[in-house]
Amino acid sequence: MNFCEAKKLFNPLNIIQIGITNKPHGYKGQIKINFFFDAFNLKEESVLIKINGWLIPFFIDYKQTNLEATKPIIKFEDIVTIEQAKKISSKPVYLPRNSAKKYVNLNSLQFLLGYQIIDVTSKTKGYILKFINNDKNPLVKITLNNKELFIPIRGTKIKYISHGKKYVKVELAPGIITHKN
Repeated sequence: MNFCEAKKLFNPLNIIQIGITNKPHGYKGQIKINFFFDAFNLKEESVLIKINGWLIPFFIDYKQTNLEATKPIIKFEDIVTIEQAKKISSKPVYLPRNSAKKYVNLNSLQFLLGYQIIDVTSKTKGYILKFINNDKNPLVKITLNNKELFIPIRGTKIKYISHGKKYVKVELAPGIITHKN
């Protein structure tokens, strides 16, 4: 893969966060991963893990991986010690968008990362930057008018999604966006 191909692949519109690494399991380099979907049918050769701002491919050793556990236990080929596994703990896990759509619902928030967001009430436009999976109050980090905002998912109505043009029309809860004159 040349630089231009890699740059295109790692564009935020071309990758989807599918989970986050958790703590190591055992002493042979296995690690638990909190996937945002049921990982039972995961068949990918590798996943991308973001480390210090870089997306690094990690190849899965399926012979030593347990996808049936409550929190799947993954063994990566080059991670052989607990110390190495600790270095990749609490890191976001990604797949290219084309691979991720086999596992993630196309209308899920993870799949909408990088899409333009348009509030139908205020006509304000921005971009979806991050999904924060919190059981009590899940949030979406967006940019609007060059400001970063956190929008609660509860109270936000999705009106329309265009996967072809990569935008989402929403009706934000009253008071989320304020205009200063």
